[in-house]
Formats: sequence, C-alpha cells, structure tokens
Amino acid sequence: MDLARASNTKDMSNKTAPIWIPLAVLAVVVGALVTIRSSKSNGIWSQKYDLKPQLGAQLPVDAQLTESDGSTHMFGEYFRSGRPVMLLPIFYGCNGVCYTETEALIKTLLVETALSTKKSVDSVVPGRDFDLVVVSIHPKETPALANAKRTEFLDAFHAAWNNQTPQRQQELGAYLDKGVHFTVGKPAEVQKLTDAMGFYYSFDEKRNWVNHPAAAAFLAPSAKIVAYNTGSEFQTKNLRNNVHEATKGKVQPIGDVFLLGCFRMEAASPRTRSIVFILNSCVIATFLGAIFMIWRYNKSYPSNTLFSGSPKDEAGDPHQS
Repeated sequence: MDLARASNTKDMSNKTAPIWIPLAVLAVVVGALVTIRSSKSNGIWSQKYDLKPQLGAQLPVDAQLTESDGSTHMFGEYFRSGRPVMLLPIFYGCNGVCYTETEALIKTLLVETALSTKKSVDSVVPGRDFDLVVVSIHPKETPALANAKRTEFLDAFHAAWNNQTPQRQQELGAYLDKGVHFTVGKPAEVQKLTDAMGFYYSFDEKRNWVNHPAAAAFLAPSAKIVAYNTGSEFQTKNLRNNVHEATKGKVQPIGDVFLLGCFRMEAASPRTRSIVFILNSCVIATFLGAIFMIWRYNKSYPSNTLFSGSPKDEAGDPHQS
C-alpha cells in the first residue's frame, strides 16, 4: 500500500500543466498589439489624448477667454489680484471624469470654506487665496452654458452654508463670486493654454465629444506652472500645499502621473472591432484552457485511484492484531 501511494505521488509531481496554454495566451496578446499597431483607422488610439506636465513653463497671458457673463478677458487679467490661479480644463457637457472632477472639487472646497473661520486651520478659499479658472475645451460650448455651470457650482456652496451666520454667508459668497471663473474661448486661444500646460485633447465632431485627460495646473502669480493635480480627486492636503507654494512661485516636484480621462471609442472602426474581438477571444481561451486543465487533471488522477487498496484494506482488518 505504501509503495503504491508513493508511486502515485511521484507521478503527480512529475506531471506539469501543459505549456501550450500560457504560450497561446501570449500569442493572442502579441497578436492584439500587432493588430492595433498595424490598423490604420479612426479608432481610439489614433486620437490625440495625453498629459505631459510642463513644470516651470510659462502660460501665455495674451490668450483670450470669454467669461460666463459674456465679457472677454486676457488670461493675464486673472493674475492682477496677486493670487495664484488653478486652471482646470474640462468641457461642460461631459458626464464622465469632468463631472467627477468638479464634484470632488466642490466637496473639498466645501470643507475649506467651512473651516475658513478657524484661525488654527490653514484652509484655502477661492477669491481669497487663489482664483479658479475653469476653461471649456469644447469648441462649440457657449458663455450661456458656462454661466449655467457656474451657477450650479456656486449653488452647491450656498446650499451648504445654512449653518453659517448671514454675515459669514455674504462674506464667503463674495469670495467665490470674484474668485470662480467659468470660461469658454476660441479653439486656438484655448489651445494656447492647454498646449503650454502639456494637456493634449482632440475633438470628435461626429460624436460631439472631447477626448481628454484629467488634470489641473496651479500657476504662480507670474503665470508659471508650479504644480499639477492629476486624476479626478482633489486631496485637501495637496490642494492647500499647491496653493500656498504657488503663491510663493515655488515649483513642486510631481510624482507618478496616472493618466485618467474621458474618451469614446469608434465602434464601427476596424481597429475597435479587432480590439473587441481579441479581448473576447482572450476571455474564451482562458475559460476553455481552465476547463481543459481541470478535465485533464481529473482524468490523470481520479479520486478513486489515489490509493491502490480498498477502503477496507486502508483501514486495516479489525480482527488482526
């Protein structure tokens, strides 16, 4: 009995899973990369959509933007107060990462405005410590839409200030009214800013959509880029630090950049169809490979042949001593 069990154990250790399964998966992945590279179409990867931080770069102060009230300003006018500027490129019709960005920013600033009455807390408030300039990267969006989004943005604060005194509500409202700017601009003017920022996007006219990354730049009063916020979240500590260091004009080191953004795929393009087909094939191949391995293992080592003797033999004869 012991010899049979040892023999079975040895056979199990000498047999390994078929090597062709991982090789097949590798071949599928390589095929996907080759297909994506070789296909020439208007699929997602042919779109211009990237973020290349330009720390220390100077943004053009002569770029013209139109405010939500219809007035036109040079970008340099936002620095006349001596406050730093947070530049946030989005488009107002975006219901993806742009919406997430603005909601996260509202959530963080609500805490900052609530804490602004406490001298022990080093909070930052738009209009008092910095200016927020939101610029639309959609070439067809209008000042009226910018005004609607600005109103929606400010209403979120007014609704949360019920526990503040009327005098404090008026003070905070005045800060935000002069420090929050929702703007639009001609494509060439907007791209002056985004190109200098390293924020690259593309407009899909067919879908009325903008493929773009998610990032905000913090600018010193000299319009120099000193820090970035990448992704869709705004951490309180980072926001405060970026605003305070931007006030000093001190460039902040940037860590790993996680490229998050909005895009829409060309569903009818050969490239997209190839990608979807290959991904589906990978899933099916992995599933079938797992089934085959289980079947082969059970065939090689059925549960009733693990021991050469019968259960009675294994347990021993109770009459023997």
